[in-house]
Amino acid sequence: MKYLVPIFGLVGLALLIMLARSLANTDLVSTESFRLLFIFNVLFIASLVFLIAHQIFRLLKNIKKEIIGSKLTLRLVISFALMIIVPVSIVYLVSVSFLTKSINSWFDVKVESALEGGLSLGQKTLNILMRDIELKGRSMAYSIGNAEEGERDSLLRDMREKFIIDEVILYDQKINILALSSANKSSVPTIANYEHIERAGRGFYGVIEEFDDTIILRAYIPVNFKNKIAERGYLEVRQPIPTEISSLAISVESVYEDYQRLSYSRKSLNIVYTLTLTIVLLLAILSAVAISFVISRKFSEPLAQLADATKQVAKGNFNKIIPEYGKKDEIGTLVKSFNSMTRQLDIATQNDRKNQHRVELARLFLDTILTNLSSGVIVVDSDQKIRLYNLAALTLLQINKKTIKNRVLDKVAVNNKELSPVLEFISSYVLAEGKSKDKNREYKINTNKNERVIRIQINSIRDDRKNNYIVLIDDITDVTEGQRHQAWSEVARRLAHEIKNPLTPIQLSAERIEHKLKTKLNDEDQTILSKATNTIVGQVNALKTMVNEFSDYARPPKIEKNNINVNMLIQSVVDLYEPVGINISIKQPNQVLMVMGDENKLRQVFVNLLENAKDALVDERKPQITIQTKVIKGTIVIVFEDNGSGVPENILGKIFEPYVTSKSHGTGLGLAIVLKIIEEHKGSIEIKNKRLGGSKAIIILPMSM
Repeated sequence: MKYLVPIFGLVGLALLIMLARSLANTDLVSTESFRLLFIFNVLFIASLVFLIAHQIFRLLKNIKKEIIGSKLTLRLVISFALMIIVPVSIVYLVSVSFLTKSINSWFDVKVESALEGGLSLGQKTLNILMRDIELKGRSMAYSIGNAEEGERDSLLRDMREKFIIDEVILYDQKINILALSSANKSSVPTIANYEHIERAGRGFYGVIEEFDDTIILRAYIPVNFKNKIAERGYLEVRQPIPTEISSLAISVESVYEDYQRLSYSRKSLNIVYTLTLTIVLLLAILSAVAISFVISRKFSEPLAQLADATKQVAKGNFNKIIPEYGKKDEIGTLVKSFNSMTRQLDIATQNDRKNQHRVELARLFLDTILTNLSSGVIVVDSDQKIRLYNLAALTLLQINKKTIKNRVLDKVAVNNKELSPVLEFISSYVLAEGKSKDKNREYKINTNKNERVIRIQINSIRDDRKNNYIVLIDDITDVTEGQRHQAWSEVARRLAHEIKNPLTPIQLSAERIEHKLKTKLNDEDQTILSKATNTIVGQVNALKTMVNEFSDYARPPKIEKNNINVNMLIQSVVDLYEPVGINISIKQPNQVLMVMGDENKLRQVFVNLLENAKDALVDERKPQITIQTKVIKGTIVIVFEDNGSGVPENILGKIFEPYVTSKSHGTGLGLAIVLKIIEEHKGSIEIKNKRLGGSKAIIILPMSM
């Protein structure tokens, strides 16, 4: 409504101007333009009616929805409508009646009768003149038809002058001029119309033409030649009527046509003026309704805004502000008070949201820390229900993630007997309400046939007058192994030092005794002495070998790295075992596999693994060793497989520890040294049993580019 009222006002003003022009121009009223103007007026009136009906429908719909201010708007609309409809309708009816009588009084019946009589008189005069020309023409046609061909021109001229005719032309059947006689010798004759000639064949044909404000009578009469029965001619008689009669006839006809057109416009004028007044009436009604809507909004809009804002605040939208527009009345004071209240509520809500955001950030920060923490964390309450945990804790304790939260800890891992001591320790601490001094313990558990060492630490915290307990779980397997390796290295170093010193004197003393006493004893005693001496020397050499292994394990290996062709190195090691009688197969890719490392140390690794495989194949009928090399994601993977007895399950998890071996001979330091060499080459090694028997050693080394 805000924009429709001025738009419709401009359209209505344009229509009024067009209607006024149509009243001043009777030609416009009697043309197609007036019909279009009439149709457009009807459409405009219909649009006004539709607009008013639409606004009323919306108002009734708002009343049905019980929107605040809609009933007040309805009362105002009815009041303004009644105020404008009653007086405007009276003025409209009086104006329509007055205009109709005024327009009808413009046309007099006597004038119309006089014009019709004058027009009829002129038409009868022209008919009399045409009849006169017809008689003269028939006489001329008869005379020419009976005359000789050479006499036609003179006879035609004489008869034209006799009958006082302006122009006479004789045509043959093909409309060729046979003879011509004209009062104006300088004029060029016009060729007759073929249609007129064709109609003249029936006996006579006359035409009345208007040319340059002059009325000309043309008559066409057939001519029958006496000597040529088959041929026929046509005579055209042209005679202008006197100028006084011609001017008077044209003037009467023109005035009559103007009067008829004006008389026809009388109904159009009535319609135009009626439509004009109707448009003015509807514009006035529309304006009154529009003003009533505008005024009612001024009163009801603040009430409706207050009601809507109240609903928004009830839904939690505290930043709702009602426009004040500088009002200083009671409604303005109410709006200001409401806006002040919503501002205070909005500030409080924003502060609450900020606090919630801080709490959420803190929770996300804690979740991020727990997720990325290598140590496992579990929080339980006094009922041992799990309140918080991270994935590291589930991994270390081998607990399924599904539905773990809010479940009792000992029931989550009830099927894992390895965790029974751990759960008992946590339960005892919780039952003691955190008063126990024993807060740290270490446990050994088997995961995937590997022994892992975990450390459990428990601390209690008080929250909302309830005790919660934080269980910290650390995998200290690598730390324990490192400490164990360091301890064994120290033991090996001390043993090598303490044992190696007396070995050489023992060996030398035994050999000296044999050398001194060999010539002084009989053969039997010499044999005994030689056997004893060889035993002492052999055991000393064995001790030296063991001491050397202790020394190699105790000190870190010295690595001299160079680019090494792994396939060639493996092949050279395998060549050493050809006489052994074991089938050794090698599977290598076509590409050259290079690694940056110490050739001697890696050879020591490969020899140790082949020796272990060979020892495991002692009782096998068809011993088989397979060595495979391949490239996976920039690393070289070397796999040693055999079909021997495999590694006992009880030592598989600690196979790389010193002095751990399943063989009847050896020190158990070989694989420990192998592990050190591989780690010095930034690689890894894993030994596991195969399903169908035998063992598999997998070495992964970084590939040299």
